[in-house]
Amino acid sequence: MSDATKRIPLDRRVCVVREGRIDVRPERGAIIGQLLGLAISVSLFVAVALLASQLSAVALAAMLVPGLILGPLSGMGLVYSLIGAHVVVDAAKQSVAFQQGLLGLGIGTVELVPFWKIERLEVCDLRLGDVEGEGPPPPLDLRGWDVVLVKISGKELSIGQVLAANTPDLIDEGFNRAMEIAEAVAELVGKKVVITAEIEESAEAPAAEPVEQRAGESTEGSP
Repeated sequence: MSDATKRIPLDRRVCVVREGRIDVRPERGAIIGQLLGLAISVSLFVAVALLASQLSAVALAAMLVPGLILGPLSGMGLVYSLIGAHVVVDAAKQSVAFQQGLLGLGIGTVELVPFWKIERLEVCDLRLGDVEGEGPPPPLDLRGWDVVLVKISGKELSIGQVLAANTPDLIDEGFNRAMEIAEAVAELVGKKVVITAEIEESAEAPAAEPVEQRAGESTEGSP
């Protein structure tokens, strides 16, 4: 792995690959909502201070309580968006840390997986839900993949998802992003990559059984 930092876009997150460390964290754009929440909270506090002598206790409480709730949550969310991570793969610690997604704030650690407890990395199809009934088709035709860490015990932990429009060129680009993330993690933890996602048939390479691939090897065919 090179010294340069590589950023690979995911669904609502970004995978940042560095020498000896991989972080899956929120996109920087996520801070906009948190900043808006902080601004609303500060505005409510200012309004309470300015109108304390003019409004009733009930009206003041109705303004103060939302500010007391929104302010801390937005502050924690802002810190998480700036420096937090959903998944941290650390070669120095020889472990993968999965952070808790409480209210989207990533507070606490859900699970810490030592490298020796990892069996493989898996790229599988992401179920986007089925449309029932005879109504109009969904507005967007999407294809998704999930990059999953599979422990020796069989437990599966999602590292991140990739979504792409269901067109040949964009499907290839999306699948390649999912593979790039899986291979980067697999290389760092020293495990193999297994592809269980459906691979579409082509004249040159008909669809086969789930493909198993070692980190660093090339992948033939497209999703």
